[in-house]
Amino acid sequence: MHVISDNPIPLRPMTHQWVRIGEWILFALLVTHFCVRTVPAAWHTLKTDFPDYYLPAALAHQHVDTSRVYEWIWLERQKDHRDIDLQMISLVPSTGFSALVLYPLTSMSLLAAKHCWLLINFGLLIATLYLLRDMTHISWSRIALVAALSFPLRGNFITGQYYVLLLFLLTLACYLYLRQKRFLAGVIIGLTAGLKIFPVIYLLYFLRKRDMKAFAGGLVGGIGAAIASLLAFGVAMNRTYFVQVLPWTLRGEALATYTLKSPSFSSLLHRLFIYEPHLNPHPAFQAPWLFAVLHPVLQMAVLAPALFLTIPDKTCQQPACLRRVRVEWAAILLASLAISTSPQSYQFTLLILPACVVLEALQPEANRIFVAILLLLFTATGIVSGTDHVGPGWAALLGVPRLYILILSCALVYALLIRQQPDQVSKRDRIAWAAALGVMLIVAILGNLRHQQGLYDDYKWRIPIPDEAHMAVNPAIQGNDVLFVAMLDDGYHSAAIENGMKQDGLTHFNTAAPDQLALTVANGRRWLEQAGTESTIISTLPSAANIPQAESPVASFDGRWMAYVRENQGRSRIWIRALDSPTIADKPVTPPDLDALEMSFLPNGDMVFSAISGSRPGLFTATGIQSEDKIQSNPIQSLDAGEARYPAVSPDGHWLAYSRLQNGNWNLWLRDLTNGQTQRLTHAECNATEPAWAADSRTLVYASDCGRALWFSTLCRRQVVP
Repeated sequence: MHVISDNPIPLRPMTHQWVRIGEWILFALLVTHFCVRTVPAAWHTLKTDFPDYYLPAALAHQHVDTSRVYEWIWLERQKDHRDIDLQMISLVPSTGFSALVLYPLTSMSLLAAKHCWLLINFGLLIATLYLLRDMTHISWSRIALVAALSFPLRGNFITGQYYVLLLFLLTLACYLYLRQKRFLAGVIIGLTAGLKIFPVIYLLYFLRKRDMKAFAGGLVGGIGAAIASLLAFGVAMNRTYFVQVLPWTLRGEALATYTLKSPSFSSLLHRLFIYEPHLNPHPAFQAPWLFAVLHPVLQMAVLAPALFLTIPDKTCQQPACLRRVRVEWAAILLASLAISTSPQSYQFTLLILPACVVLEALQPEANRIFVAILLLLFTATGIVSGTDHVGPGWAALLGVPRLYILILSCALVYALLIRQQPDQVSKRDRIAWAAALGVMLIVAILGNLRHQQGLYDDYKWRIPIPDEAHMAVNPAIQGNDVLFVAMLDDGYHSAAIENGMKQDGLTHFNTAAPDQLALTVANGRRWLEQAGTESTIISTLPSAANIPQAESPVASFDGRWMAYVRENQGRSRIWIRALDSPTIADKPVTPPDLDALEMSFLPNGDMVFSAISGSRPGLFTATGIQSEDKIQSNPIQSLDAGEARYPAVSPDGHWLAYSRLQNGNWNLWLRDLTNGQTQRLTHAECNATEPAWAADSRTLVYASDCGRALWFSTLCRRQVVP
């Protein structure tokens, strides 16, 4: 058996008996608070993050098609149909593999599954503390106190997050690595990267250590996580993550791009240098290129020292060398957390590992000041967060105290590594790594600068919406009013902008009903999809009959026909209803092998619709589906438009607007239906979707997330036909 630590260190004056008594008293108080306040809240509360992971796993367990699981509205509908008492739900920006962890629990009810998950987390926490004790040999009182001082740990239990599992896996990987089980340690790191992307930085650490065995293990673990996600969720869902979700996540644009409540380099730089009319109207000054340059530069400035100070020695077994490896491991983890683009408070549960490791590294010197600083920084990171209430412009620098604490923590660990450096270090090796990291930095900067091109062009077409609307989707035009579905704090509701086609008018929200996930208009009438245990299409006319088990309504221009979607196991077919002929029975018009998405009527009653065939969406036409006395299913023809969705036919039948996916982004295209010629309307690396035509057949209203967070769209109004 390999030795992995020094002999236990004798007590020094700082750890005299009265200090130990004080530590145990503080520990007892913190544990009492945890048991009295945290445990009951965690045990009884479901309105947390836990359903975000449970529901996708349950859908996979029930063999539901999960290709659209990253779509906010689609997943919200699944939540409502299963009567989950949660206002909103989303898997963004998490991986599919992170949801798959809960797959074994999905045979239970949601609350029972959370109870089981909490018990598993308690067991994992105890196992983690045991591993830390065995690695560091610091006293149980110190380890217990570090865990009790972890305020993020409380948040992790309440929300049902999986950072205790991540802490256990990272600690186990370190434990195995120190015992020379390097391939297995790499496999665990690869699996951990499948749960949360940042542990992939440990692969760079293995390369820095010249440890190809651990690096190969990391690749095997990562590939294993990807294969498991593919088998559970399919190709389409995983492709959406890697092509669309992950790039936005790495830029810090997956959630809450401009908020400082979860402080990061990304949110701070967005707040300082990028103007957004709704979310950030008062930056310090408008200079997106500064964000493009500074974001990777600052991230590299924090991460590079952790790699430079790592000594490429993979087989050391001496106590001093093993202690340095533990500190290196802690440095990589701290740097990863500091450069995270979407840090949440419970994420800092992971600091238990570096806190214990650094505490052990400081003990031989009995440096009270360093120990005090360590515990202060560790505790402050869990308590302090960020705030948006600091004023505009440069005042944003005052809103990210946790970011500064993390940077200071990294500096402390780097100072330890510098003191533990051997006498001779290969300069050639460091020069090579400096060159490699420099190339990575240049590539990142160039990628960011390319991303900025045309990103803010649609600002001049924006329709102002109130601050309480976090997302505006599914626009429809009724006269001069613009209707849409808005994400509010309590769910999704229909909304209307008075005279929105002529000027910036007042917005009214319908907040009296439960989730309203789609709407359509025709001839002065409105229809809404109201979601509950099933979706029902309701009309604004009290005398009109509701349509049960129906989603995503679309009315024909003349108001005679209603198309809607009916879903089975996550796959959908388009059905038609004759609104003015109740004797004609509803009938599906798309075949079962096509998973129908969106549709639009032509003036003659024919239809253009989008559907998934295989694993990618495309556009199709359905003609001759209506007659005076029946609805019929005629052959479906593919419309060669690439990977496309969101078709919208102009009222005069001349134009087809739609969105096409290229390089991970949905951009608007326009097709002349008389000759088939197409032209691209938007060109930015963001998403422009769900076009709706005005009565003049020249103007579009569409949803755009350009300059915002992924799929957190607002509305634009633009004339696209001269």
